[in-house]
Amino acid sequence: SMGSLGRRAERYPGAMASPDPTEIEAWHEAGHAVVAHLLGGRVVSVSLEPEEDGYGGRSAIQWRTSDEASMASLSGRVALAGPIAEVERFGGHELDDVHVLAAWEADWQEIERCAAVLAPEPERQRRVVESWAREVRALLLDAGVEELVARVADALDAHGELDETLFEDCLG
Repeated sequence: SMGSLGRRAERYPGAMASPDPTEIEAWHEAGHAVVAHLLGGRVVSVSLEPEEDGYGGRSAIQWRTSDEASMASLSGRVALAGPIAEVERFGGHELDDVHVLAAWEADWQEIERCAAVLAPEPERQRRVVESWAREVRALLLDAGVEELVARVADALDAHGELDETLFEDCLG
């Protein structure tokens, strides 16, 4: 959609040649899916097809827990993983301030929702999100994890959607 492309252009003011939007979206969704997998989630599918609300791709993840706080902690980190993977790969933002990630509206809404489950006060919510962001960033900067994200992103770019079997094939 033009909306997401417009947001992309704002996100990469310093980029010389704009990367292909599908490639960016694929890397973003792969970030969500790989981090979900590393946190113990079962990735049922991952897709570049937009949600009904017009946002980018989506991942279907099943967790082994139904505890609200545990779910919020997992889901918040997975929501951060898409934007952080995208920024680490394509640049355009300094990650010193986690709030730059608010540019990714759907992910940021989920991040804020999850933080509010764990902490009532805004100051504590901010600290929760910052600690999640540090953890997710450390995961994504690991060379082995980056390789997994690259493989999932390539497969997504090629197929548009991965079921559980195709996703697991990417993990080797």
